[in-house]
Amino acid sequence: MKKRTITSIYIVLAVALAIGCKFLPMQVGDYIFDIFILSLTFVAAFEMCSLVEKCGKQVNRISACFYCIFNYVVLLVSLKYLKYALVPLVELGALVVWFGITIIAQSIKDNGKNIRSTLSTCAFTILSCVYPSLLFTLYININHIDGVLGINHLSVVLILLIIAITFLTDTFAYLIGRLIKGPKLAPKISPKKTISGGVGGLIGGVVGAMLVFALVYNVKSLSIILTQFSLKWWHFLLVGLISSVLGQIGDLVESKIKRLADTKDSGNIFPGHGGMLDRIDAMIFVTTIIYILSLILTVI
Repeated sequence: MKKRTITSIYIVLAVALAIGCKFLPMQVGDYIFDIFILSLTFVAAFEMCSLVEKCGKQVNRISACFYCIFNYVVLLVSLKYLKYALVPLVELGALVVWFGITIIAQSIKDNGKNIRSTLSTCAFTILSCVYPSLLFTLYININHIDGVLGINHLSVVLILLIIAITFLTDTFAYLIGRLIKGPKLAPKISPKKTISGGVGGLIGGVVGAMLVFALVYNVKSLSIILTQFSLKWWHFLLVGLISSVLGQIGDLVESKIKRLADTKDSGNIFPGHGGMLDRIDAMIFVTTIIYILSLILTVI
């Protein structure tokens, strides 16, 4: 328990430092935050490859892990020349290109001897590129929305939403589930999760979103965002509710993958907490829905 607590403190400090860097001048902080997210993504992709291999499938680790770097370069170029709403289409196109590159590289590695095996390896590789890399690096898309819309600190608000909803969903689910217990939520996937914990997670997600709303509402430099997009308190409540549901689904998805791989944790990078993927599994899905929200804001 002591080891878990100490690790949690380090995680909180690292995240707080990364967000704090966003206030550095000349967009320096934005690129530092990009590097932070890319580092997390690279480790999570490596862990995903290990899980896939433990499931008895082959994967091209180099392609799966370095895809996030390729996608990042594509993202920066796209943000410079295209509208924000068009960027995800370019990223999907880049994913197809990366799939083609992976097929060529894997074919060379296999000497073209077993096409079926090569295609299977490439298919699981590209799945590992999508989850977690493509979905989690949407964080970086959000990180650069300020420059696109010309609205200061919007990215900070969206990032805080992701973190607050994810953290409080997990915390409330754990505390309420442990207190009330009751029927299991998905016993075949994650035996420890209960329905009461799931409901508690929904409450936590809403609380997290409303705390961010309260912050934005009461800080003058941030409240402009509410006026700019005509955002009300119930918008945040709805986002908190939907994001919490998706976050818990994300947690179950990773639990299912680990069960198929017959392993408890995705890795051991965080003493007492497991691997990187264990820490960001819910956040991957929450990030996705908040990114969709950011796309909606750009067309309002």
